[in-house]
Amino acid sequence: MSISYTRIARVSVIYGTVAFVVFCFGSWMAWKLFPYTVDEDGLGKQMTWTYHVLGEKIGSAILNCLVAFFAARTYRPTWKIGVVTAVVSAMMFQFISIAVYCSRFGFHTYYTYHTFQGTVVNTVALSFAFGFFAVWKQYRSEKNSVLNSHT
Repeated sequence: MSISYTRIARVSVIYGTVAFVVFCFGSWMAWKLFPYTVDEDGLGKQMTWTYHVLGEKIGSAILNCLVAFFAARTYRPTWKIGVVTAVVSAMMFQFISIAVYCSRFGFHTYYTYHTFQGTVVNTVALSFAFGFFAVWKQYRSEKNSVLNSHT
């Protein structure tokens, strides 16, 4: 079985871009539905901003999991390639997000609130888990066929 690296790249770019657009739309909608109120003091504005950041972090993690799951289901000639597709797709979403964030606010602001290593580790761990969950039946099927061929 040959691996189609271009297919993995294509799936990753499509799923990563779509997830980023969904993330941006969700963030925009959150600010429209829950904006700063006119009579808020400094603490109220800080709390509103904190709630939005927390919501974006949770939304990003959920989107990472969804991207990994559906990308693994999209291209999986073997279960291992499905998991690789999941991880690469989720990383594409994160790289697009980081690039846009840094172009808007700068690297210094990114490193104030985030760590690149933490983002990568969390993304790989979540996407591996959900990608593996997506190809679990195929994994079991391939393992059973290998075991049956040896008996």
